Amino acid sequence: MKKYMLTFFGGNPALRFDNLDQASVEARNKHNAEWNTLMGNLVQTGRLENGYPLTAEGRKVSPAGIEEYVFAGDTAGGFVIIKAESSDEAAHIAESSPLIKNGGYVLVRLCGEINK
Repeated sequence: MKKYMLTFFGGNPALRFDNLDQASVEARNKHNAEWNTLMGNLVQTGRLENGYPLTAEGRKVSPAGIEEYVFAGDTAGGFVIIKAESSDEAAHIAESSPLIKNGGYVLVRLCGEINK
């Protein structure tokens, strides 16, 4: 199997990782349950490699140096690395993301291999 990165963008801003504690208990519980289902299915099928939600705070490193940086709401909200036979299969897995139901989108990219 090949490795694909699913990168999550957009969706309901109230349900982004940094904002989740401000959502209603009902919305937060529903959101977490949907993500737990997706991630649980990936684990059970041996397809999950790794993944994390991303915070808005970070650093920007450029020729000018290192500076504090706050990522805008339209930047990536998280990612997972999955195993799939093809980009079509990876895209079908991405289709089941709760983010799609919330109006967001997922970019699917094949991960290259690093030669050592």
